[in-house]
Amino acid sequence: MDTISRLTYISPVGSSTSQNRGRSSQGRQTPARGQFLKALVLEARGGNRFILDIGGSRQAVMSEAELSLGQTLRLQVVKTEPQIELKIVSNPIEQLQGRTLTLLGKNIDLAGLLDGLQQPSPPPFDSLSPTSRATLEKFFDLQLNGVEGKEGGQVLKQLIDSLGLNLEQLLAKGDKNSAVVTLKAALLEIAHNFSKAGNIAETTNKILATLELFQLTQLQVGGETQLLLPLPLPFIEQGYLIVERDEKSGAKENIQPENRFSLHLSVSELGNMQIDFLRNQEGLFIRFRAGNKQKADFIESFSEDLKKAISDVPLISLSFSGDAPDPIQDLVRHLVPEGNSMLDTKI
Repeated sequence: MDTISRLTYISPVGSSTSQNRGRSSQGRQTPARGQFLKALVLEARGGNRFILDIGGSRQAVMSEAELSLGQTLRLQVVKTEPQIELKIVSNPIEQLQGRTLTLLGKNIDLAGLLDGLQQPSPPPFDSLSPTSRATLEKFFDLQLNGVEGKEGGQVLKQLIDSLGLNLEQLLAKGDKNSAVVTLKAALLEIAHNFSKAGNIAETTNKILATLELFQLTQLQVGGETQLLLPLPLPFIEQGYLIVERDEKSGAKENIQPENRFSLHLSVSELGNMQIDFLRNQEGLFIRFRAGNKQKADFIESFSEDLKKAISDVPLISLSFSGDAPDPIQDLVRHLVPEGNSMLDTKI
């Protein structure tokens, strides 16, 4: 296990970057407890003092850890009073070694787990806390409702919000009431109570591993302009959503910023799919990428139905191709910097 060392802010250091942005240290928003930050070590000044670039701002800090120039750090806010205090968290790439295969199973499917919990004499489900039982039942019901129709987006949002990807941040902020009603909290209770219960323990740990993988991937690729989220829908074998926002395009007055997001999927019968969306002030652009041309042609045969379903924004372009990447390999591409590898290929 990596040793956790603490960092303590001393004072912000002015820079041309911060001046150009017109933001003073007094106007800078204080990070919240539990929030994750990225930092780059710019200078070492002796006496355990360093200059870090945190979110584009130069900060003078004191560190109990030995830092090296050019080192990239991932930090979590542990205190905000009387001064901001951070801890160094493990490199997600190191934690992801050997764990990407957890996504190769059914994508956050509770059916098998709930079946196991309903076994007789006595049913394990009844031994869970009322909060965990209610959380599992509500999440499973939302999955069964599906995402068809106008309410589908809201259902998907409820599913993602209740996963517990921010469980640790909620606990760090002292918001236990919100933390205990998440799926991850319920799964942690099951994993603790049924650690030796065979299939129940195995199924629970697989789902937990998938949730933790997405937490780590979001830490690795995440930022103000990018968000990576799982798609906990039963009909999706593997899937996640990447949301990006081009803030530069919205910097000028009266110009709507571009909104981009991509669905990376593996669906039974259709196989691998990637659906890219771009919305700007002109309208909506959609590109469907299937596993091969035959499947792309099949999807294209429903294009008229799709055009009729989209009525709130002009559909400018709709295209189809047969070059969809494998969603797992594409996820690894987002995680690992160019030139690095998730695998140790040394003999």
